Amino acid sequence: MSGSNISGEASDAAQSVVGDSVDWMRMRSPQRDQDRVLQSPTHVWLRRIPSAIHPKHLCRYYPRIANRLAMAWGDKVEVEEIFADLLQDRRGQRKGFSERVRVEIERLQRFHQRKLHVNYPPLMVVRRRLPPNLDGNG
Repeated sequence: MSGSNISGEASDAAQSVVGDSVDWMRMRSPQRDQDRVLQSPTHVWLRRIPSAIHPKHLCRYYPRIANRLAMAWGDKVEVEEIFADLLQDRRGQRKGFSERVRVEIERLQRFHQRKLHVNYPPLMVVRRRLPPNLDGNG
């Protein structure tokens, strides 16, 4: 790696920081196509949690977050980190979620704290189908 690349990366990082604040729009990972819709594992997750706590507005307006929660749901520590990131403003002057979405997230958080690790079946064991064996043995 040349010295000019390193200084270029450093200047990019420096441009993301304005004074003591960070330009979070530049720090956020780019949105991918699969972030715009609910993924199959998320639908499985929704079927396995009580319908009374389904995060309908979260799924509609923030499918990326719903997908992230669904994929992490079986990992207590990771899910708690996601909830903390969603509900605590560490960025300062964060716009925040609408009341409906915030209530859904809080309801999911309470459910996760009470039920997931006390007699709640393991979630998100997604079995991927392997393609048929092309050599004729499958």
